[in-house]
Amino acid sequence: MATHSDDGLRRRLSDTGIGYAGVEGVWWRPACEPFPLPNEVAGQLDEIGPALFAFFDAIVDLYKSGTSHQLKWLLEYKVPDYIQRLVAEGRVDSLRPDFQLYPASDGSSAYRLVLTELEICPSAHGFCHAMQAAYGLPIDLVEGFARYLDGRNLLFAGTQAWSEFLFEQLLFCQALADEGIVGRVLYDLPLATMAEEIRRGERWLPPLFGIPEKTPDWNDDVLGRLREHDLESFLWPIDETWPLDVGDAVVFRFGYFDCFRAKTLHHFQRWQSAGAYLLNPTTFFLENKSIMAALNLAAVRRRLDESSLAVLDRCIPETFLLTEESLARLYDERADWVVKYAAYDGGNKAWGGRSLEIGARHTAESWQDVLERYLALPWPVVAQRAIPTARVDLCYVDNGGSRQLLRDGHTRLRVFFLRDNLLPGGLRARTIACGSHITISGGSGCVSEGLDAIQAPVVFV
Repeated sequence: MATHSDDGLRRRLSDTGIGYAGVEGVWWRPACEPFPLPNEVAGQLDEIGPALFAFFDAIVDLYKSGTSHQLKWLLEYKVPDYIQRLVAEGRVDSLRPDFQLYPASDGSSAYRLVLTELEICPSAHGFCHAMQAAYGLPIDLVEGFARYLDGRNLLFAGTQAWSEFLFEQLLFCQALADEGIVGRVLYDLPLATMAEEIRRGERWLPPLFGIPEKTPDWNDDVLGRLREHDLESFLWPIDETWPLDVGDAVVFRFGYFDCFRAKTLHHFQRWQSAGAYLLNPTTFFLENKSIMAALNLAAVRRRLDESSLAVLDRCIPETFLLTEESLARLYDERADWVVKYAAYDGGNKAWGGRSLEIGARHTAESWQDVLERYLALPWPVVAQRAIPTARVDLCYVDNGGSRQLLRDGHTRLRVFFLRDNLLPGGLRARTIACGSHITISGGSGCVSEGLDAIQAPVVFV
């Protein structure tokens, strides 16, 4: 039951210009307050970031060397023929993992962070910044990127298949401008074309990720919304064709390999050759969830130091490919596992939990049916040990501006990691952990950023 009116928070969030597809302003349930986590969790993040970047470095270097047949088999298993086996120079400099808050066994308030995803092409930059600004918190995500960019431009180069996130990326560029950084957004279809398709009802058709149907205030006037919030200047100025080079800009590839045409992927390579830097290099296996299974390989483990291995063993759950050989174990241990698409499904179901199947929620017969259907798919599927996450009661502000209470919600933490390139010489590289925010969902436990999910920025206390 509502307790009192509190629409100021929703108004502050919407005034930033945030939006998702046809939803103008807030599309989630804003938490009444920032979500507190103990400083001990922040300490875990400080350890996890460097270990994850070392993990990616080891895998890329080992794959390039061609010395591990096991790694080659793992990363190339069921990769469709139309996916180009591009392996770019450069290193992964940005990640946004998803974490379960695994409750401490002693009943204390501490949590152990356990990964479910290693997102290489994440959204939520502007969405997270809007929350930090509206709640009056330090804007550490924008400041972290400004530190990393060190005066260089940032370019979001995205797939039209993910254009629903246009507003939050433009908002992030607007926030970067306040830090003296030029940010631009460029999609692989001209904005005018997309806007006309949206106006005619040919694009942004629910069900979309987190939005089952159009909301009552659905707004398909894309260009009008951009003008209203002064976001037009953060678009790439001429977007009919992609430029031959973008100078020394830092480029964020917003889209997986199966989202882009071959010639578009080669644009990223051309830009890099001309002096640009890719936050997420044009390397085909970086988006593949099978990469988490590489922690099991002896050749990978030999490339990592003991401290990194200890951190990774704590935070990466057991993961392996779904194959004929692994079926029996998954049948017998149904309650202990989940399965999900690893990559390359061609329908954008390999992210956002849209292909997730939880063994504990199936009967023996339905679980067998899932496994057999998933095994027959022409793209890779991974099994991952099911990790429980903290359940919380949390107040949020509903659409009418009143406070409501969600009980026993499932939690998921998301954090942006960047390599810190500005350390003095001789010091061990560290990472910037920033933009921490949490999603709380009711129902089945499939946590996603939808209309019914609570979102909150995180504060460490």
